[in-house]
Amino acid sequence: MEGNEGNEAKVMDWISNHFDLNEIEIEDLPFFPYGKLIRDKNEETMVVFWCVIYGRVDYRLQEA
Repeated sequence: MEGNEGNEAKVMDWISNHFDLNEIEIEDLPFFPYGKLIRDKNEETMVVFWCVIYGRVDYRLQEA
């Protein structure tokens, strides 16, 4: 089984592969496994986290 650091790295890799890190703010969300709150310049947000059920990075978009 992979260590916790590997899962957090996968979350950060997913974020860096989908966003320009200079264009977003990232905050830790401790109540999600390796959760990160992403906020863009328009104040829109999404949550990116490690899904322990499926063993992969998952995300939820802000609902309008």
